[in-house]
Amino acid sequence: MKFNISIIAFAFSFLIFGCKNEGSKSKQSDKNGGTFVMAEDNHIATLYPLSITSQVEGLVASQIFECLVRLDAKTLEVIPGLAEKWEISSNGKLITFHLVKGAHFQNDPCYPDGKGPEITTRDVKFTLENMATKTENNYQFNTILKDRLVGVNDFFDKKASFISGLKIIDDYTFSLELENPSLSFTKLLANPAVALINEIAYKAYGQNLKTGAGPFIYDASSTKEKIILVKNPDYFLKDSAGNALPYLDTLIVLITPSIEDGLSLFENEKIDLINTLPSLRVKDVVEKNIKEFVSHPPKSLLQREPEMFTQFYVFNTKQKPFDNPQVRQAINYAIDREKLVDNVLQGQAIGAAVHGITPNTFSGYDIKKIKGYDLDVEKAKKLLAEAGYPNGKGFPEVRILVNSGNSRNSTVAVELQKQLKENLNINVNFESLPNVQKYELQMHGKSDLYRDAWVADFSSPESFLSLFSGDGVPVDFETASFPNTSRYQNATYDINFKKGRDANNKDTSYAYFMKAEQVLMDDAVIIPLWYEGSYRLLTNNVKGLYLNAMRYYDFTKAYKVK
Repeated sequence: MKFNISIIAFAFSFLIFGCKNEGSKSKQSDKNGGTFVMAEDNHIATLYPLSITSQVEGLVASQIFECLVRLDAKTLEVIPGLAEKWEISSNGKLITFHLVKGAHFQNDPCYPDGKGPEITTRDVKFTLENMATKTENNYQFNTILKDRLVGVNDFFDKKASFISGLKIIDDYTFSLELENPSLSFTKLLANPAVALINEIAYKAYGQNLKTGAGPFIYDASSTKEKIILVKNPDYFLKDSAGNALPYLDTLIVLITPSIEDGLSLFENEKIDLINTLPSLRVKDVVEKNIKEFVSHPPKSLLQREPEMFTQFYVFNTKQKPFDNPQVRQAINYAIDREKLVDNVLQGQAIGAAVHGITPNTFSGYDIKKIKGYDLDVEKAKKLLAEAGYPNGKGFPEVRILVNSGNSRNSTVAVELQKQLKENLNINVNFESLPNVQKYELQMHGKSDLYRDAWVADFSSPESFLSLFSGDGVPVDFETASFPNTSRYQNATYDINFKKGRDANNKDTSYAYFMKAEQVLMDDAVIIPLWYEGSYRLLTNNVKGLYLNAMRYYDFTKAYKVK
């Protein structure tokens, strides 16, 4: 049975971002001080911008590093970062950026005098060229720069010694020439993968780089289980009154063994925020704390809203028998997603994913027009028989990899295991591994099916559909494939995706994206399961922090009151 909460009201106060260093001496606000602690259940493999593959890695990296632009945590629209302003040409292909003057990298022993140097266009050039350099762990080039920036493909392929679309005008001004007008390019520049890095720091630390220009400094006492970030006293942003940002002294991210452990920490007032409640505890948490939630003021705030977040399983489309679309379609038709949401998730989802991978969170993008998969056992059996496996005869045992840390993942796998045995006579085994280990195997095609999920990097269906672009998929399993871990390649999909990506207006873009998504669903590359709407708990003494559908966190103006 679904459990809905309709009586809980919550409100978050937030402030308008300061965007510019006015050059005056920083003042100290009465909001300064304090420590904010949050819990996540996935370990961090890296904080090097080009190697980030998970939401929690991006969360931490975006506090340490700083991009040319940022996102407004309330609207998720682009606002100034290290670029204080920019102009776009009338044809939409040329963007001229103006850097903030007086912004510095964090102080670090790697610099000759220990003082972080001023950020200039030299750092922009190094950052973009570094992203456009082919290395084993550069997972971001294909998504962000390839086919977008003029000359960048030739630079990546070593056919050119410079990126022709990058023009350095002076120390604080540069321009980027795009192959096509883009609705998403500036949003992509807010991704921590494109954070500016300093050449001296990179040469000192390589892919172990943990120093940037962000609001918080990585503390060397951090461990795998406890990431400690301390205030950057020289951060360039200030609030509207000229007070130094960030307000917080310390930001701590605890990596807990499970979300159940995270909830226990919250209940014992050890942390300030938990992003996901255990499915079986939602009703209990609300009923036990209902008086607290509606008190004046409440001790803690409970939030639930549709997120730009979809849960799914992804097929290894290069491995038999899952290289056959009929097999993948059969499995999709054999799954009762409504039962999964109601009985297993206890209603902790916005809805069963019976359409596609894109959640219903983008205005103008009607996912109901995407034909996905409802339960149809007879059709599933027919498709499997046509693929050569009548009643599952001769079908190999299926291996699924799921990540540990959230008991829900194993519970869902058990339910799918049961449904596929009952409906198709297919035997399924699953293995639960730490996410870092699981994803490494997934990128190298080491299983049949993988539990996966995607939180939008920016507010567009493109963020979801980019996962299946066939460009750059390696021919061998020894080379990691990211973000397309399905290794799916379909020329029709790619054509429509690229037309949507390169369209210069939203309606045209969305029309092509919908065509691409329908191809994806017809080919049954994934098993969409549900659209996420997790419950989040935040202590009420935290102000200035806006929780949004993208799980994008801006802690620069967060502070705590007694």
